[in-house]
Formats: sequence, C-alpha cells, structure tokens
Amino acid sequence: MEGGEWGKREYQKLYKSSALTASLENDSPRKEGPFIIEITRGITASVKDPFGLPLEGGATSPHKVPNELVEDSIFNHSKVVLQLRQRALQCKAWRRSSTDLGSTNLLWMMVIDLILGFCFVNMFHSLGGTTEVLEKFLQSVKLIADYLQLLIEWLMGVPVGLKLNRPLSTVLGKFFLYHLYLWKTYIDIIRPIVSTVIFISSTVGLIGLSFQMALLSDLITMASLHCYCFYVYATRLYGITLSGLRSTFRMFGGRKWNPLRSRIDSGEFSWDQLCVGMFIFSSLLLLLPTLLVYYIVFLALRICVLLLQGTLKRLIWIINSIPCYSLLLWIIGSPSLAGDVLFEVIPGRDSTLKLVWIKLPFVESMIRSLNPSSPKYPHVNWSQRLNEMVSGDLIYPL
Repeated sequence: MEGGEWGKREYQKLYKSSALTASLENDSPRKEGPFIIEITRGITASVKDPFGLPLEGGATSPHKVPNELVEDSIFNHSKVVLQLRQRALQCKAWRRSSTDLGSTNLLWMMVIDLILGFCFVNMFHSLGGTTEVLEKFLQSVKLIADYLQLLIEWLMGVPVGLKLNRPLSTVLGKFFLYHLYLWKTYIDIIRPIVSTVIFISSTVGLIGLSFQMALLSDLITMASLHCYCFYVYATRLYGITLSGLRSTFRMFGGRKWNPLRSRIDSGEFSWDQLCVGMFIFSSLLLLLPTLLVYYIVFLALRICVLLLQGTLKRLIWIINSIPCYSLLLWIIGSPSLAGDVLFEVIPGRDSTLKLVWIKLPFVESMIRSLNPSSPKYPHVNWSQRLNEMVSGDLIYPL
C-alpha cells in the first residue's frame, strides 16, 4: 500500500512538472528574426475573414465561427427573410399602436404594398409566366458570363496598351476562367431550383411588392456570385501586396509595427535582412500593376451590383416607411396634422375669437408619421467606402 501511495505521489509530481514546462514553452516568445515577424505580421494583419471576426494576433480564421454568426450569415443576408421579419414587426406595431393615425398609416402601407404586389403578379403572368421568365433570366446570366469571359481574355493580353506581367496575368486569367467554367456548370445544375424560386415569386408577390423586390435582390446576389468571388480573390491579392509593400518600405526606414501597442516603433535590421527586404519589395512592386488592373476591373463589376442592390434596398425602405395616410391628410389639409393653434379676433360689435389651425410643414409631418417599426434610412459613408477601395478592403452591401 505504501509503495502504491508513493508511486501515485511521484506520478502527480511528474505530471505537474511536465504541465509547468509545457506552459512555459507556450508562454516563451518564438525565436524568430524581427524581419520575418515584421513581414508576416504586416501581411496577416491585412487579411480579414469574410465574416470579419478578429482572432489572436490580428489574424482571422473561417473555421472558428460562432453559431450566432453562422446563423446571421445564412439567414440575415437574405432580403426575403429580412422582409418577412419586417412585416411581422409591422403587424405587431399595428396591434399595439396607441394612436389611430399610427395604426391607419400601418394598415394603409400594408394594403398599398399588397395592391402593388398583385399588379406586379398580373404583369408577371402577362409576360409568359414562369417558363418565359426563367428562360430570359438564364439567358441573361449566360450572356453576362460570356462577356466576363471575353473581359478576362482581354486582360490576359495587352489591355488599353498596358504591358502587364505576362506570366502573372496568364495565371490569374486561367484561374478566373476555370472558375467561370465552374459557374456555367453551376447554372445548369441549379436550373430546376431557379424555376422553383421564380414560381414561388409569383405567390410571394401576393404578399406585397416589397417581397418581390427583396426576392429580386436575392436573385441578383445568386446570379452575380461568380463576380463576387472574382472580386474577393482580386481584393485579397491586392491587399496582401499593399501590406507587404508597406511592411518592407517601413523596414528601410528602420521602423517596424508593434502589435502590442498598435503603433510603429523603431527597429534594428541586419544587412542580410535589408537585402531580403529589398528583394521582396522589388518583386511585389513589379507585380502590383498587373494585380491593380484585375482589381480595378472586378471592383467596377462589384460596384455595379452593389448600386443595383442598394437601389432596391432603398425602394423597399420607402414602401415600408412612407406614411401614405398621413400624406393624404396633409394634401387635403386635415386638422389631424395641425401644428400650432392661433386665435384670431373677428372685428365686429361683439368680440369674437376664431380658432385657426396652422398646417405642419411637409417634411415635419412625414417625420412625425414615419413607421416606428421600420429601420433607419440606410445611409452610406462614401469616404469610408473610398478608403476601403484604395486600401484593398472588401466592400459590403451599401
């Protein structure tokens, strides 16, 4: 028994000592040169996860995503799902409305949305129904893919007389052409799914025009998926190249990025490190024009898609927010939207006072009558968007 107790105590001591050693090894800094640390940190700091999750050391990983974010990325990015939630909030607000004006505005908004959606469904069936619309949609998608293929082949040559890096341009062109080929195959595979979605859209239109616009926005997202993938590839390459150039250029001035304090500190580099940094800087600088051309082209395609989706998003907001009943009352001059009250003295033998209603200004009356369940108007910070374009960050929906 004593031997067993002694063996157990020795085993516990050995386990504690090994755990302490492992923790010290993990806590000890890695013995890497400051040059390698500077470049790798500068490059990894510019690479962001599509979900935007920061990890330790400034890097991100798509493999460690919280469940809440996965649900958000799958469902909340669908405009149809968002519109369904918005309509549920509108119904709750209508039931809980404490004023007749607010409840009537909500009721009028939903009724007008239903009427416009019914008119759109009739126009949809007058165009030939699901089969005709499906054929036109797939023809448009394939036509866009063909034009995109011609654009990539044009970039692989001498676009606008620019002499690009031919090996890099060939590799990028073949890479994008291969993905475009996969996209065309994907279109043939999802043809039955698109047919079902378009058929459902004729039923969704009976819910309201806002749902039709939301479904159209989702269809545009699905049809431009290949353009978005090309944009992400080009943006990542452009952003990593800029980060490498900044890191190496900073090294020539004897400076380095301090991730602990989030600032630039002075650093010492050996002659060998400066030579390697000069080689990396020259290589990235020579590859930058080719990457920049591809980035500008796919950025322009991305902006066109975002402008179209942004327009639909604001039209949906107008349908969900504009108080139509209050607008009608303001036009006919109803006292329900009166502002201040004045008393006028009517001249005569007996002093008589007349109550006068002062009509509210149009903008103020609309602001007071806005749907409280609607989200805020989607404003765009154009300076931030421009900064994202120049720095090589991903541009998300407007």
